[in-house]
Amino acid sequence: MFVLKTDDGFPIAAAAERVLDRRRFLCTAGAAAVAVATGEWLGATAPVPVATTPIVLADAASLAVGAARSIDATGDTQAIAVRIDTTTVVAFDRRCPHLGCPVVWSEDRGRFECPCHRAAFEARTGLPVTGPARRGLTPIPVELA
Repeated sequence: MFVLKTDDGFPIAAAAERVLDRRRFLCTAGAAAVAVATGEWLGATAPVPVATTPIVLADAASLAVGAARSIDATGDTQAIAVRIDTTTVVAFDRRCPHLGCPVVWSEDRGRFECPCHRAAFEARTGLPVTGPARRGLTPIPVELA
C-alpha cells in the first residue's frame, strides 16, 4: 500500500523558486566578476584617440624650455603645450582620461599632473606614471610657426 504525503513539496511554488540559495548567489557573483574583468580589459586595451587636426603654436619661440601654455584646440577641446627641450614641443588634451579633470604642468617635476586624484603623466609621451588613470593623455599634433 502506498501513502501519499500532503506536503510533498512538488511542484515547486513560484515564491520558492525566487529564493536566492548559495548556488545561485555564487553563479551570479562569478558572472558579475567575469563581466567586470572583461570591461576592465576592454577599457585598458582601447586605442588612445589621436587628434588629426594639428594646432599651430604661433609664438613657439617665446615658450621657454620647461614652460607650458594652454591652447584652444579644435572645437571645445583645451590643450596644453609644453616645450620639452630646445627642439621639442608636445601638446596633449587637458582632460585626464580617468574622470576628465583638467591636467596641469608641473615644471619642477617635469610631468603632467591631475589634481583631482593625483595622477601623473610622462612629459614626452603622456603615458600614466602614477595614479588611477590607465590610459595616457590624448596627444595633439603641434606645428611650430
